[in-house]
Amino acid sequence: MALDPSNWPALRANAHALLDASLDKLEAASEGRVWTPVPDALKEELRSPLPPEHGLAHDELREKLQALLPYGVGNTHPRFFGWVHGSGSPGGMLPELVGAAMNSNCGGRDHVAIYVERQVVMWCKAMMGFPADAGGLLVTGTSMATILALKAGRDGPPGF
Repeated sequence: MALDPSNWPALRANAHALLDASLDKLEAASEGRVWTPVPDALKEELRSPLPPEHGLAHDELREKLQALLPYGVGNTHPRFFGWVHGSGSPGGMLPELVGAAMNSNCGGRDHVAIYVERQVVMWCKAMMGFPADAGGLLVTGTSMATILALKAGRDGPPGF
């Protein structure tokens, strides 16, 4: 079983179709309901057994992924007031696409993701008025940020 696609042109065509569908979803985010419940039929399909050993055809995979788009948390809709929660945005989606393609982490070595993280941390410090020598770290979300903040507070409380 290989992880690389056997048909790169088909993958590319389906990736473009999914990108278009994702952008269409964001463009139309203010239309319709804030949140749509997941239909029972889709829930049932998501309990299906492991796909065949050869996997799914590109078109079939695209259709299955596209079918998920209407049933998100609702946070991309301008009337979403459920809780403090980041929202999906075209400006956030594109870097996520590049990041997923690179599959980088910032645990070391010398690659571009480290420099991007340093740049973003520098910008955040400037926006918040923090000193230039302040530190920073990008994490996956609020849960990880909370864990790191609690550990930092426990291990070295600030001297104010």
